Amino acid sequence: MMADNLFPEDVLDDEEYNEDEENEGTEEESEDNEEGAGYVESIFFDFTSGDFVRSHDGSFQVATGFEAWAQWCQKTLMTQRYVHEAYSTDFGVDYEGAFESDDIEETKSILSREIEEALLADPSGRTMAVGNIEFETEADNCCITINVQGIDGDIEIDVNVQGIDGNAVITSELRKEVA
Repeated sequence: MMADNLFPEDVLDDEEYNEDEENEGTEEESEDNEEGAGYVESIFFDFTSGDFVRSHDGSFQVATGFEAWAQWCQKTLMTQRYVHEAYSTDFGVDYEGAFESDDIEETKSILSREIEEALLADPSGRTMAVGNIEFETEADNCCITINVQGIDGDIEIDVNVQGIDGNAVITSELRKEVA
């Protein structure tokens, strides 16, 4: 047997439903969601060993919010964009695409844009600006120095791309922190 009405009248219409959704949650939850930008502590990562740092008692060493942001910047700059399915397409730098160009000035221009886009895509809004980007190229190596301005301080990161003519190996070093 068929129902008399496919669209029951006792169901809220779209406008009433959306108003109810908007009013859900406490004031505290609303205030927390509005904050958005800011440094949050994290687990300290050692890029040399490729592992998290542990204290003498075996617990993980905690990185301050500023250190966590600096490490996020390093990880972003060390990640080849579009390769890892675990990351969104906003994460990382497309080194391979940039080095496809035969013109070194065009490559530098592409890399500068890629680096700036990647760092400014910080989902926590901690990156305020990407400043001076300097390049040193030699054979199949490229060293890039990037100045990054955070909400509470600046950092300088060196990125070394080795093997730009084949499978690139990307390393980085945090050179200077100014909190």
